[in-house]
Amino acid sequence: MKEWQKALKARGWMKKNESFLSTWHAYVGNELNLFRMFEKPKTVREVVDETGLSEELLDCWVQIGAVVHHLRKRTGNRYRTSKKNCGEFLSSEGAGIGALLKEVMELHIPTLLSYPTYMTSNERAVFNHDRFGSVVAETSSLLENFAIKRIKRIVQEENTQTVVDLGCGYGGYLRKLTETFPTVDMVGVDLNEDVVAYARQLSKEYSNIQFEVGDASTWHPSTGEVDLVLIHNIFHYLDLTSRQQLLRHISKWISKDGKISVITPINDIDQSMAFPKVFNGFFTAHSNLHPLPTVEGIQEMAHEVGLTISKFQPIVREGGWYSYWLTPQQTDVPLEV
Repeated sequence: MKEWQKALKARGWMKKNESFLSTWHAYVGNELNLFRMFEKPKTVREVVDETGLSEELLDCWVQIGAVVHHLRKRTGNRYRTSKKNCGEFLSSEGAGIGALLKEVMELHIPTLLSYPTYMTSNERAVFNHDRFGSVVAETSSLLENFAIKRIKRIVQEENTQTVVDLGCGYGGYLRKLTETFPTVDMVGVDLNEDVVAYARQLSKEYSNIQFEVGDASTWHPSTGEVDLVLIHNIFHYLDLTSRQQLLRHISKWISKDGKISVITPINDIDQSMAFPKVFNGFFTAHSNLHPLPTVEGIQEMAHEVGLTISKFQPIVREGGWYSYWLTPQQTDVPLEV
């Protein structure tokens, strides 16, 4: 390869990184609450006086923000947050988006950058549940908005009386269900005590929702059978054997006409999507996390436990998130993908 060809190739790789600047800028702005600081036009000096931040570095952040259209320049060297491009960071409603940026920048990218070390040493990262448990719970709640309609429809059609959410996070699914079905008894179970405490705080106005600290693989209801069980985004915390054991455990106390709602990223359901592959690479790089399930693995697991599996439905197709139902009755109906 000639020198000018190498220079052009290098230039091409550099240009591919431009899109990363917006993510980095938004992450820093959200972490330091800078978008709110610039909600009204201010100079860099004014924000420095209010926050004590480094003037030199803040000026760099502001200049980059103007280039990526997160900030708009006003008269007198003042800058204002673009409500069109970053308005979600101006209120608490943007917490989930901020958590997603934090998860990507502090958890996913550092893990992927360490791949050379992991590949040559055969070592693995360790997922810190105490540090990132709340962050993951926040980002997982973003999926609720895409999935809640299918769950509400089943609750209505099946006249569901009891719902259990295993790995409930902040309990968002249960609160959304309660808005439509206030008389249905609901229980959320999560292993993280801090997450459960916050879920209780958010749900204190809902008398039909209870939360318990517990391990999904051993927890069981105290009031008999359950009509609907939610297991959303927890398979990657379990190895293949534990996933099967979890489903077998649930089968012991779900009602004979009950349903299990599963939402999970699937590694191989759409080979054209890059993100599920990267997501799988992230989980595989951890000693206490596990590779994403595959279509074949899900089929075999349901068959072994004696559950019927429904057609896969996309929740966020580009991210590889899909949903499906499991029921205690086993039939020979072929699975559609």
